[in-house]
Amino acid sequence: MKRTELTAKATALVLITLTLAPLPARAQTANERARRLLEEGRSYRQRKMDKQALAAFGDIVTSFADTDSVDDALLELGRHYMDVEGDVDKARQSFEAVTKGHAQSDGAPGAYYWLGRLTLGRANTSAELDDAMAQFTRVQTLYPRSQWVGHALYAMGLVHRKAGRLEDAVTFQRRVVLEYPHSEAAPMAQFEIGLCHAVQGQAAPAMEELQQVRNRFPEGDWPGRALDHITALWRLHGEGKPTFTLDPEYALALGDILKDVAAIVMAPDGTLWIASGKSKSAVPVVSGKAGPSLLLEDPRGLSLTTKGEVVVAGRMAVRVGPRDIKTFAMPADKPGEVETLDRIAAAVQLPGGAVLVADEKRKRVLRYDAQYRYQGPFPDPKEREVTRLLLDPEGQIVALDEKDKSVRIYDVTGRQVRAIGGRGAGYEIKKPVDVAVDAFRNVYVADGEGGVFVFGPAGQLLTVLTGELRRPRALTLESDGALLVYDDKAEKVLRFR
Repeated sequence: MKRTELTAKATALVLITLTLAPLPARAQTANERARRLLEEGRSYRQRKMDKQALAAFGDIVTSFADTDSVDDALLELGRHYMDVEGDVDKARQSFEAVTKGHAQSDGAPGAYYWLGRLTLGRANTSAELDDAMAQFTRVQTLYPRSQWVGHALYAMGLVHRKAGRLEDAVTFQRRVVLEYPHSEAAPMAQFEIGLCHAVQGQAAPAMEELQQVRNRFPEGDWPGRALDHITALWRLHGEGKPTFTLDPEYALALGDILKDVAAIVMAPDGTLWIASGKSKSAVPVVSGKAGPSLLLEDPRGLSLTTKGEVVVAGRMAVRVGPRDIKTFAMPADKPGEVETLDRIAAAVQLPGGAVLVADEKRKRVLRYDAQYRYQGPFPDPKEREVTRLLLDPEGQIVALDEKDKSVRIYDVTGRQVRAIGGRGAGYEIKKPVDVAVDAFRNVYVADGEGGVFVFGPAGQLLTVLTGELRRPRALTLESDGALLVYDDKAEKVLRFR
């Protein structure tokens, strides 16, 4: 064999050897350390150790930017900013860092999905819903084999539901269950199918679909949530008419806390919040025991943020969770001057951080941005004597107007979605004092003269609870649809199951 041929073969062998050789120890160690940090961060996140999780994910982005874990770390950072801090801008920046800088990574479809969820969360127009849909479509078209396709189809169903296209929503959710039965999105999609049927007033199919959540996906939180919804639907429709029965075993021994109660609200975690005039605070109650209260002079109303934090409206200020108390002002009649609100009746925080405040003095609902700057009246300058403000489970604004004895539901732009008047077929509300809305768009109105009216999604009267109620003052719903009513005359909370 010629020398040149030997040299060529030797060279080829060296190249092959180099190609197949393992990565240098330094690079291999960097990837291993980054993956270890990623696992630690996810472990911290699962244990609700948010500060430690943030530090772990941040270390990967800053110190291991060239490793194969950086896209996952950016995704986790985006989730942290979105879910924990509520900082939409930072979350978007993290997700876009993946789509722009790591478009070929396995984290890219997840980033597009979460960008779509951010857009969907704030979408109120057809154009905004289309923008969200476009992000989810990218996942399906650009990454057809990704595990995120099931999530994207699920989110497309959410877009259709928010747009009011419930049949289309069911079609997309059904695709998730059939085509991606082992994905994390499958139980969520099956749950959504049941919920869409319930919102359409189809109780029996809804219960059947929700039961499938329990049968097919027995792990995780979804079976419990499905059972709660089945229980609520059966109570409303299982026997042909709603059947609420007083629970004689339910009793809260809270002393003075149950005196001069202005409002009650049940948080998603099972905490019952009580706005007590006697204690001048909002008191959390867990398993019948009172916890550390949130002090606020003259508490008058309670609501929940989309994250489940309590919002306490006092006469002079509003408090969101354990954070600082906020006062509100608006331009006075004299140019250059402002007036502080001193007769606040109710308040609610909207998705994104804006706040609505019901001003008893000016008989208007006023809107403030996330930095508490005055934006104007909501939904218009018309006088309204609103005494309750809250978000329904779909993020829409519910307002109880004491003057015209009505309940009106708006989207965040101020467009009225539906309403219940003070008088209708088979009913007359004489003194509305509180309102609640369940996951199926049923509306519960407490009448201070001795009853609770229950209305269906179309505004039709379903039933009226009277009997044991003497002077209802406040109400809220438990996760399984059981109704809690504070009776001002008896100074106790009653449960109807």
